[in-house]
Amino acid sequence: MELQAWHLAAVASLLCAAPSAVLLLEVVFAKRREGERSAAARPPVRFRVLIPAHDEELGLQERLRALIPLLPEPQCALVVADNCSDETAAVAAAEGVEVLVRDEPTRRGKGHALRFGLDHLATDPPEVVVFLDADSTYCSGSPTDLAALACESGRPVQGAFQMEVKRDGALPERVSSLAVRLKNDLRVRGLSTLGGAVSLLGSNFALPWSSCLAVPVPAGELAEDAVWGWRLADSGQAPLYSSRIRCAGELARGAAATKVQRGRWERGTLLGAWRVLPGVALRALARGRLSVLLLAMDGLVPPLSLLSFGCASVAALGLALDAPALVSWVPSGLLLIALMIAWARVGRDLIAPHEALALPLHAGLRLLQLPATLLGGAEWRRTPREHAAEE
Repeated sequence: MELQAWHLAAVASLLCAAPSAVLLLEVVFAKRREGERSAAARPPVRFRVLIPAHDEELGLQERLRALIPLLPEPQCALVVADNCSDETAAVAAAEGVEVLVRDEPTRRGKGHALRFGLDHLATDPPEVVVFLDADSTYCSGSPTDLAALACESGRPVQGAFQMEVKRDGALPERVSSLAVRLKNDLRVRGLSTLGGAVSLLGSNFALPWSSCLAVPVPAGELAEDAVWGWRLADSGQAPLYSSRIRCAGELARGAAATKVQRGRWERGTLLGAWRVLPGVALRALARGRLSVLLLAMDGLVPPLSLLSFGCASVAALGLALDAPALVSWVPSGLLLIALMIAWARVGRDLIAPHEALALPLHAGLRLLQLPATLLGGAEWRRTPREHAAEE
């Protein structure tokens, strides 16, 4: 094999092996932290819970009634009824929480709603702000616990956040649920064990007010949570993780809803990562901040369908160029081991062994959809609920 061709194969192998190795390290080292002090041992904290809500009329009452008993008083919660076409504001007000109404159709998206809410809170700032999606419900712990951890550490804190579907759902829905478990659970726990710093997951996280001022919410981003977390880490305020404070949200059901939700996540995260993380990684390397460097490397891991295609292409290229097996097959081997460990740890209840045979086909279909995802524009689209028509 010519030297130039060998270099091409080696570079391609490295580009796929690096994210596969990061993924493998995270799933291997993922474990729950122990020894956190109970909430009773912490002094009270003055906090507010900021809840952006866009057309959440049908599910909001149930979730607010589950949340309010966990708060010092109902007015601790602030619901931002954001560009709503239904009775979201009236439903929230009826439960006794504070309600803001934002009507700016040309500035759509969760990031703008968060900025609107934070601007309102600035008139009487709390010590800590807890951020919660309108479709989220606490499974263990509470916003009080999360706020206390943020106040005690002086840093942002991300609680555990899961999104689930019914176990008897269609295979694509269950594959999506496994991917979310891998991203929001295993990888976050592994990253926390390896370096301590984690990304923000969109819900069930808390920021000291000083962090809200130091690093404003990136309102124009599709994946405002991830970009915000990366920028906080870059500024020396890397989020910490608490697995004890757990919250669950809704994963889209149905092909149309799944396409909208996944497209927004993937497009927003990929575009944000390519724009923000190379600089974050270089600065972390220059400053010797290993935890932030690991966080940046985690953010640069592409969607599994794209990574799988890359690893398969490297293997095919290596065979065509008669490259050494180490160059050709290491990326695929690392990825396959990582996925097998992930399935064994968090996926056996979702996907039966015989169904795993269909996963390469699923990855191929997802890859065909990826160009449309990346070229889908920067406009925010709400994920349709089961009870709502797609916008």
